[in-house]
Amino acid sequence: MVSIKGQMNCSKTLILIPLLMILACSCTIGRVYMGSEIRYDPKEKIKIGSTTKSEILETFGPPDNIQKQYDGDIFVYAYLRKNSSKLSLVVPYPITVSVFKYTKVQQKKDGLVILFDNDGVVKDYGFQRGTQELTTF
Repeated sequence: MVSIKGQMNCSKTLILIPLLMILACSCTIGRVYMGSEIRYDPKEKIKIGSTTKSEILETFGPPDNIQKQYDGDIFVYAYLRKNSSKLSLVVPYPITVSVFKYTKVQQKKDGLVILFDNDGVVKDYGFQRGTQELTTF
């Protein structure tokens, strides 16, 4: 003998299982890293008027871009980090319909630009660090 309460639980289960089979859930987490990480603080490694190109190459490695100018070269270093997460619930049958979608994207970069004179000595530089501001998720 089955009680009314047991029949209701069975009915709920029979309704819930097909609904769960109809909904499809997907979750994606991604990380993108572009360029080489700028490992050293330029304030500690670069002395304007005395640091040479070869010392810069030894410390920071090859630049991502070199720009030639009439009064010296420019080395450009760029490091980009992008974190993303996506959650979506869809009904895949009979046509795909999105029920819920959540996306979070964070993108930050570090940049170092070094200006040299015609003799290959550092004239000036600019540095921006942004990747430390990224949150982990």
